[in-house]
Amino acid sequence: MDSLEDALRNRVGELEERVRQLEEALSPLEFMSPPEWQLTANEARVFAHLASREMATKQSLMAVLYSGRSEEPGIKIVDVFICKLRRKIKPFGVSINTIWGQGWALERKAAA
Repeated sequence: MDSLEDALRNRVGELEERVRQLEEALSPLEFMSPPEWQLTANEARVFAHLASREMATKQSLMAVLYSGRSEEPGIKIVDVFICKLRRKIKPFGVSINTIWGQGWALERKAAA
């Protein structure tokens, strides 16, 4: 019986490490928003997630914001974060596009 328990503990440890790595990949830890943007920590996480991929879904943003917490708010909170973030970064020429039915993406400026 001990060998089964040991095997299960090892497997749980492996899976926990994989989850940690995936969470880290979802939200780069190195992002520092410009101070003039005045982003909260969660808004900065949302922006970093958007900046690190072509498109972000509600589910991926919920994982970035609330992974590992026992309670998480309703999924509509993502819309609130996007709305607030749009308002804060718009004056700096940065915009977030809605990809209807899929998610959001930072507007990519074409290279001149």
